Amino acid sequence: MIEVVCIEHPVASNLLVHLRNKRTTYYNFRQNLDRLSYILAVYCLAHLNGKKVKIDTPLSPAKGIITIDKVILVPVLRAGIGLVKGFLDLYPKAVVSHIGIYREESTLKPVRYYFKYPKFKNKKNLFTIVLDPMIATGGSMIDTINALKEIGLKNIFVASLLCAPEGINAISREFPGKNIKIRIFTFSIDKNLNKKGYIMPGLGDAGDRYFGT
Repeated sequence: MIEVVCIEHPVASNLLVHLRNKRTTYYNFRQNLDRLSYILAVYCLAHLNGKKVKIDTPLSPAKGIITIDKVILVPVLRAGIGLVKGFLDLYPKAVVSHIGIYREESTLKPVRYYFKYPKFKNKKNLFTIVLDPMIATGGSMIDTINALKEIGLKNIFVASLLCAPEGINAISREFPGKNIKIRIFTFSIDKNLNKKGYIMPGLGDAGDRYFGT
């Protein structure tokens, strides 16, 4: 089952305009993407489970809630690294996993070349968030979710700047059942894909623009 949360936030909209602009320099692109990662992190981490605690402040006792989930970030190499900063700054205890996937240019099919996820005996309180700036055809995300599903994860969050409707539909077709829950957080569902599989209007190649290559 898939749920798509389209985040509407004036600051995010402003930053996204700068990301889309082809005249934005790579260092300004990087700064703005980093800032957007904080907003994505706030919305994703709002779903963490917590427990009630009682502490002593310098003046009196107080009640509060602390998180009990173990957060695992899974950036899709390489562009997904650009979304890590906001999540780690807001939740430093998060563990960073990695998955490496590239898209074969002639077929547009995903090719997985690396996957590293920490081993846990108990997966009950694992909170897994896949980080990928754009979901285009959906192939890379489907492969990533399958990799996580194979190790027993059934509740997966996805943080992405932009999505194409074709990608969302592909993920929905691949995971239609109730045995896995996928929540996608994004700032925009764009118009469509072009013949080369790029999101229109999109923002170009996020990895190249982020790293200046």
